Amino acid sequence: MGRFREAAGRSRTAGMDGIELHASNGYLFTQFLSSAINKRKDEYGGPLANRARFLLDVVRAIRAEVGDDYHLQVKINAADHHDDYFLNSGKGNTLAEGIQVAQWLEAAGVDALHISTGSQFPHPRNPIGPLPAESAVDTYTAMIRSGRLSFLNYLSFRLLPTRALARWLWARKQPLLREGVNLAECRAIKEAVTIPVLCTGGFQTASVIRRAISDGECDGVTIARPLIANPDLPIIFASGADTASRPCTYCNKCLAHVLTDPLGCYDESRYDTYEAMIEEIMQIFNES
Repeated sequence: MGRFREAAGRSRTAGMDGIELHASNGYLFTQFLSSAINKRKDEYGGPLANRARFLLDVVRAIRAEVGDDYHLQVKINAADHHDDYFLNSGKGNTLAEGIQVAQWLEAAGVDALHISTGSQFPHPRNPIGPLPAESAVDTYTAMIRSGRLSFLNYLSFRLLPTRALARWLWARKQPLLREGVNLAECRAIKEAVTIPVLCTGGFQTASVIRRAISDGECDGVTIARPLIANPDLPIIFASGADTASRPCTYCNKCLAHVLTDPLGCYDESRYDTYEAMIEEIMQIFNES
């Protein structure tokens, strides 16, 4: 807890405008919050209030360090949907539990919430799109020493029968909606709190974003993969276009490649040639 507090203090001293705690998608706070993951028997396990204790204590410690006039937001799961991919550990936290955590965070002094879904990353709902198993075969070796089950994950991508099973598990509950997949759950949280609520979920169409905000589903959106595909997407919106001429295809190859390769879009279908793809990926390094 102290290290989170100290890091927040350093960020303010360094002149940063604010910080976000990542409490979703399988990261540390999720491992406490999620009923599908947290099997502790002490004061940090069991009922939701216990599972949320660590996150809330960290938020209060940060507030004590940086004061009330420094922006602090938290990214949380609206719901875990743990059984979308794992068949033997239950659903994890429900939307009702996500709403309760959001209300506790507001009471603890959080300035804004960032809403996602999924008890791990990647997850069939986050990021939406296919499991890039073939791409992962070449890059997942970098993860083998990172966890107890990492080698089994690697084998599941490499061996054809288990690769097919992994793809089936991934695809069986993929929502049909790709852009704005988390909006319905985000609205439920927004209606339960008074602080601003941001939503993630493959946004890359100006009219979709405008409608989500005007309809009260969220106060703003966050964008990742579509900005990897089109770093100038906000400029495209400002020009009056509804989306980029070559939008993100949600292929998720960027996720597989980021383990060992430069961050960029690796969907060759978006480029005229393979060489053009590599040139764009390396552009940030060449210009520096």
